[in-house]
Amino acid sequence: MKRDRTSELYQRVKSKVDYFLSITSEGSNTTVRYLSGFTGDTGCVIVGEKERFLLVDSRFYTQASEESNFEMVKVENASLVKKAIEILKGKTVGIEGSRFFYSWYKELSDQVKIEDVEEEVSAIRAVKDDEEVEKIRKAIKVAENALTKTLERFRIGMTEKEFAAILEYEMKTNGASKPSFDTIVASGYRGALPHGLASDKKIESGEMLVVDFGSLVDGYCSDLTRTFAVGKVSQEEKDAYDAVLQAQLTAIERSKAGIPGKEIDSYARNFLKEKKLDSYFGHGLGHGLGMDVHESPFLNTRYDKPINDRVVITFEPGVYIPGKFGIRIEDDVLLTENGHEVLSNFKKTFTVI
Repeated sequence: MKRDRTSELYQRVKSKVDYFLSITSEGSNTTVRYLSGFTGDTGCVIVGEKERFLLVDSRFYTQASEESNFEMVKVENASLVKKAIEILKGKTVGIEGSRFFYSWYKELSDQVKIEDVEEEVSAIRAVKDDEEVEKIRKAIKVAENALTKTLERFRIGMTEKEFAAILEYEMKTNGASKPSFDTIVASGYRGALPHGLASDKKIESGEMLVVDFGSLVDGYCSDLTRTFAVGKVSQEEKDAYDAVLQAQLTAIERSKAGIPGKEIDSYARNFLKEKKLDSYFGHGLGHGLGMDVHESPFLNTRYDKPINDRVVITFEPGVYIPGKFGIRIEDDVLLTENGHEVLSNFKKTFTVI
């Protein structure tokens, strides 16, 4: 059964606020779509005990009316915030602090009392219903099919940007509205840059190639990483690949909902420590995945909260040797009270391309 997201939200925040307010400008905040169904890039939602308002300007009014069952409010000759103030003046209003522009806060705070309820909203968004999981599966499938087709067109000497362009083309022509983030293609020494966006560097034989990519389908993201050997590589690189793979498999196998994020992170980190590679693994093991490519909860050394049931989260251990190579393997995993389900299927045995 599909969840009533707005009612669930209000029940969580009603002890703190009278209304919840969320604004998106140029696609800055997916919570507006999450609550209202409106897919446009600029709008505002207001949720009260009984009220469900969607504020948009004339550019989006027809679209919003077709997509959402919220009460429509057309904004004319005013900003979204000024129109929201007409409804909210004198009330206590909940916002998501990290998604709320300072200019909005400054304009709003003179007229209403503001409370940050981002933690409550994140907790709701973290738990995925069946429809959301299926959309993530679809986004994964689109991305995986695109990688298969890209590898078929790969040739030694193409640039990282060429590889990324083909991959993004294949995703967009097979169901993605766009990549879910800027595609990372990092070969050889550039693989040691965990967020090494595709460059003009040519992909040469004898290098490892890190490809971190995802597609946005029906508003939901996928996030995958595979690392390939381009021709013959060193034993050091092969051993590091095996260690990263086994660290990931170990962490996934031991994971389920109810375990603190830092403990799940330790499963992979401790395995790499046994291989004397933990000092080359500087980031967290993973993050939540949904409408945003990075959502709560997180798998890292600081996140001490238990992971909720039905959370989709990434498992992405890596080893990065500065100036030499990098390796990362990433899958999207559904954690439940009974265990886990790996949603992604692209092969991850050591592969030479």
